[in-house]
Amino acid sequence: MIPRRALLATPLALPSLARTQEAWPTRPVRILVAFPAGSGTDTLARFYAERLSRALGQPVPVENMGGANGAIAARAAARAAPDGYTLFFGTVSTHAANPNLLREPGYDPIRDFAPVSMITINGLGLLVQKDFPARTLQEFIAHARANPGKLNYGVANAGGIGGTHLLVKATGIQAEQITYRGTPAAITDLLGGRIQFMVVDLGPAVEHLKAGTLRCLGVSTARRLEMLPDVPTMQEGGIAGYDFASWNAVWMPARTPPEIVGRANRAIVAIGESEEAKRFCANMGVQSTTSTPEALLEFNRRDLQTWARIVEEAGIAKE
Repeated sequence: MIPRRALLATPLALPSLARTQEAWPTRPVRILVAFPAGSGTDTLARFYAERLSRALGQPVPVENMGGANGAIAARAAARAAPDGYTLFFGTVSTHAANPNLLREPGYDPIRDFAPVSMITINGLGLLVQKDFPARTLQEFIAHARANPGKLNYGVANAGGIGGTHLLVKATGIQAEQITYRGTPAAITDLLGGRIQFMVVDLGPAVEHLKAGTLRCLGVSTARRLEMLPDVPTMQEGGIAGYDFASWNAVWMPARTPPEIVGRANRAIVAIGESEEAKRFCANMGVQSTTSTPEALLEFNRRDLQTWARIVEEAGIAKE
């Protein structure tokens, strides 16, 4: 038998919970970012944080938690209280690649998260230092083939891993991989000559591309990027069928009340569909792309399957 006290308490608890959800947010809402300050994801998160703060009427601090290809932050987000006060800015790394690259990522991208909205689709670029002895993609491939094992490339996230493995597989070049905790550190080594090339999201490299200290020989998407209209696609450069992109999206911890998820979605979509956001993203070399929670969930499921194929075809051993 259920105690009479419990029966009496239940009707009182439900209105209290409803009032909490209606009032959300009543305190700061943190954004947890899976990569270091200066990364493309961090840049997007800070853009959104400022505008979400105005929309929600509360501070929206950004907390960076890099490492393990985003898995450290994803674990923390998955274990956060499902009360609406943690937004997780994750990526293809955290929600599609890691479950296929890591033996024990420490979280399930579907079970442990409540999807909120897509943020961007990100084209990648093949970057080299300004003095690299190749001016085109065809010249790069020829140079790499003539120097097997002598070139190093950097990877800092899943986009880089997938994009570079597709490049290596399609061209047959042989090069050594160096792994970094974040894109800014990899770019520093690219500028310094420790590594010779990267396939990477372009946001953190924009200023170097403008200054001419780095060059982009090709972009990963089937169409040229608005940011780099004169740079050919990998397909135009002779790599048939090369079409690859990474992406950013927002989640909350699983079991966050649907009403709160819905309010967060509406705020994020309003920002993402603004002309300001579209211009900001275009200047980063990415496309502002919003969605419903349901569409993000379906997209995530499909990309998990895509990454399973990439890992299998590339023969990447799980870490």
